[in-house]
Amino acid sequence: MSCLIKIRSIRDEMSANEKKLADYILSNTALLRDYSSQQLAKAVGVSQSSVVKFCQKLGYKGYPDLKIAVSEAIAKSSTEKNTQPQYFNNLVLNKVSEQLLRGKLEAVTATIELNSENSFIDASEALKKAKKIQIIGGGIASVTADYFATSLIYSGKVAFAASDPLYQLQFLKSLKEADVLVLLSANNELDIKKLMLSDVRKQGVQIIRICPYSANINYHLSDILLSTISENNQPNNEFCFSRLAAQQHIIDILLSLSENKRSENL
Repeated sequence: MSCLIKIRSIRDEMSANEKKLADYILSNTALLRDYSSQQLAKAVGVSQSSVVKFCQKLGYKGYPDLKIAVSEAIAKSSTEKNTQPQYFNNLVLNKVSEQLLRGKLEAVTATIELNSENSFIDASEALKKAKKIQIIGGGIASVTADYFATSLIYSGKVAFAASDPLYQLQFLKSLKEADVLVLLSANNELDIKKLMLSDVRKQGVQIIRICPYSANINYHLSDILLSTISENNQPNNEFCFSRLAAQQHIIDILLSLSENKRSENL
């Protein structure tokens, strides 16, 4: 996953000093290769220890690893820009199409890199074994939830994705051991009470959460976590499209894995 995409995605969760470092790196990526950690700290106006902590928050051992990751991201971005084809003669149409395509591709690619192989396999197995599957989607993700449930129903599963809170609660109470609850959100706007999730888990229900990558996600509230990611420096609509494309890709992978399993058993 591109470290620049990661920085943009969790910027809002950073401290004041971390945001200073994030903004400086994103605006001066080409200069970073010639900076030592001391020089970067001085340029931003933070301590050297703040630079080290910033690197570690992003998952790197130290500043040298961050520099390498930034250089790789720059090289990859440059290559992609130079090979970008023009599909339409109309310049406005081509620009809009290219921006959306690039945003979706970056989001989907980063999402694949972000999640472990075991997370996809475990989620697929849980869905395959479940007798009932409830899907709750927050905000715009409710559209994806409907698609997910409909696809599961067509495959022979009992799935439910109604957005009415009363129906959600009633179906939730009917879930039993080995059933699955899927929580979908496109912008971490899904608000599920911790107590409710705790009660559901006591019933033996598997909880799969598919949500945007976050440094502050409550991992303990899910049995299986699949994260999506996209850059948040895009216009609101384009950003939403990228998030949904990444989420849709995860769901399509899970559906395809289930189809492959059924094919192998025929």
